[in-house]
Amino acid sequence: MLKKNGEKITIDQLAIIINKGFDGQMEYMKKEFEVINKRFDQVATKDQFKSLDTRLNVVEKDVKEIKTVLTDAHVL
Repeated sequence: MLKKNGEKITIDQLAIIINKGFDGQMEYMKKEFEVINKRFDQVATKDQFKSLDTRLNVVEKDVKEIKTVLTDAHVL
């Protein structure tokens, strides 16, 4: 393999070049995983979803009761 100036690249030099490429990729991946981890911090937990489901069930029950009352009162 040749450098731009026409000199040959040694195996040690090539190893350094490849290692710099890997190091650059590792830095990029670390930054991207930090972003992903921050996004996961904003995701609701399983317990939060269960709590939301419970509250939605209560709201659904209340809406059904209201519909029943309004239907019985001939409003709907």
